[in-house]
Amino acid sequence: MDKKILISDLIDEEKCYEQLRKLKWQNGLECRECGSMDVRKNGHDKGVVHRQRYVCKTCNKSFTDITDTVVASNHVPIQKWMICWLLKDNMSNKEMAKALDLPANIVADMRTELSKGIVKNSYLDNWEW
Repeated sequence: MDKKILISDLIDEEKCYEQLRKLKWQNGLECRECGSMDVRKNGHDKGVVHRQRYVCKTCNKSFTDITDTVVASNHVPIQKWMICWLLKDNMSNKEMAKALDLPANIVADMRTELSKGIVKNSYLDNWEW
């Protein structure tokens, strides 16, 4: 039996997290809680080797790469979110759902969330790999 190859299987998870960091912290890494730039890496998130954890040295709050992003809103892998973002203007929900092996209603919800921006409350038009 042949395994179905999905577009998301061709996208590197590590590169998706690198891109998300570039989008989220364009002016440098800062605490989501207090705005301090005194933030340190604090290991990786459970089960996701490329998702970095951080801790603020000012307020001691911890967070990850996906905190306050649309990617945090459900369990859809980051690769599928990035593909949806890249192809959102070129595919219908039905086509996207088939390409990503997701239900069409999930894709519709993702597109709605992405219309608000990858980083919540910070709409970004330009996204380059």
